[in-house]
Amino acid sequence: MAVNRNAPRAPGIAPIEEPLQRGEVVYQALLNGILRGELEPGAQLNADNLAQQLRVSTTPVRDALNRLAKDGIVVKQPYQGWFVRSFEEREIREVYEVRAGLECFIVKLACQRITPEEVEALRAHQAVGEQALDQQDLEAYRLYNQELHAAILRAARNAELAALAGQVSLKTQMLSARTIRMHGRPRLAILEHRQIIEAIAQRDTPTAQELMERHILSAMEDMLRHGLA
Repeated sequence: MAVNRNAPRAPGIAPIEEPLQRGEVVYQALLNGILRGELEPGAQLNADNLAQQLRVSTTPVRDALNRLAKDGIVVKQPYQGWFVRSFEEREIREVYEVRAGLECFIVKLACQRITPEEVEALRAHQAVGEQALDQQDLEAYRLYNQELHAAILRAARNAELAALAGQVSLKTQMLSARTIRMHGRPRLAILEHRQIIEAIAQRDTPTAQELMERHILSAMEDMLRHGLA
């Protein structure tokens, strides 16, 4: 059959965005609920109840729960449903050991590659975190903490390293959110952040790496000491 190349082309089919957007919104709502501590470790996540609360159908809720299970912060039990993941002591140690190794290498590259503008941005962001802590706004502090580590990662300028960090990112965010709610830990952590930033600014790699390792592993020890495993 001959093709008429002069025939008008059929119009492109517009993507159906609303269900995709709804699924992303549901995913972010559940993720933020877990990271903020509104959904505690071990809590059962009933898809029907969550759908009613979020005023959506169960389909995007189930999709979001399955996605969170792949992320490693929700578990699905056969015949029981989904639950917010609880971490055993061994699992916490393993996550934090991997995180310490990655972040020490990240800070090494950041010392080599960071720009003066990025240093000033880190200092400005540090001020935001200190203000959030002074105002006892732990949610704003949590977001500051997350973004500060992300900014150091961007300064390292290594896409492969960023991909590796992304594989454990949500687990570390979930565990970090628990240490943020510990009495005295945020005040100590923000001091450690300030020291890390200044070591990076001076391009003092050994000091920056030592400070970062101490920062990560001391958070782990505090968590285990307070029985959060």
